[in-house]
Amino acid sequence: MNRILWKLQNAGERLWLLANITAQQSATFEIEGLGLAVVAEETRKMAEKINELVERALFEEKEIQPGHLRDVAFMLNLLAFNSAIESHRMGWRGKPVAVCADDIRSLAYEITKLFDGNTNQLRRCVPLPKNRMTSVDRGIDYLRINIDGIAIAEPLINIKEICFAERTETHVKLRGMEVPLIDLYKQLGKTQDEPTYIILNTPWAAQNKTYAVTANVTYIFNSPIGIPTAAPPDTPLAGYIREYWESENGEPFLFLDWPKLTR
Repeated sequence: MNRILWKLQNAGERLWLLANITAQQSATFEIEGLGLAVVAEETRKMAEKINELVERALFEEKEIQPGHLRDVAFMLNLLAFNSAIESHRMGWRGKPVAVCADDIRSLAYEITKLFDGNTNQLRRCVPLPKNRMTSVDRGIDYLRINIDGIAIAEPLINIKEICFAERTETHVKLRGMEVPLIDLYKQLGKTQDEPTYIILNTPWAAQNKTYAVTANVTYIFNSPIGIPTAAPPDTPLAGYIREYWESENGEPFLFLDWPKLTR
């Protein structure tokens, strides 16, 4: 147990450092860095959470449960995603942020391993490097979303963040704002085990609005994509597809008309 506590303490200290670096980067970008400031604050909170678990184990002899560490690792996954999103938005200036995202992702993996966590599942939930295949537009990265086995994609530049948040039947409450909710699981007659929300914009629509979408994020990719084509009539959510792309590995990607899903 002492070895595990030492590793957790080390992880907490590294997260503090990453939070400070991220905060400094956000200040450098001023208005553009507001999203990064949120990442820095959430990273700091996770460092405090880890330190709290260690202190309770050391001074109150409260055993750290595997579920606590799984929760921490999952939240670090979301932070790694959001760091990668902010890095992508900043272009070449965001390289230090990309390094922080990689470090946060590594910490999530290390913490999961401490109690024999399911690292294979964790790996599927972190950003993958750009690799292998080319896309219609080589300059665009995409976020792959999984809705009950349906592969949905969205250009990364349209993604604001990925988060947990309180919700009502129609909205997600996020830092004092109420964002219109698109519950794809409910529309498909399914349930979502862990309510993760993707906050996205729709600059391609007649009105560029912000929506919160229930989804499981899988990875960021540079796109194993072929060319846009007509969707087969039996395609799930066929009435809400704005584009349908075949991929080289045979798995199609759907690009949804998000505003249409709210009508």
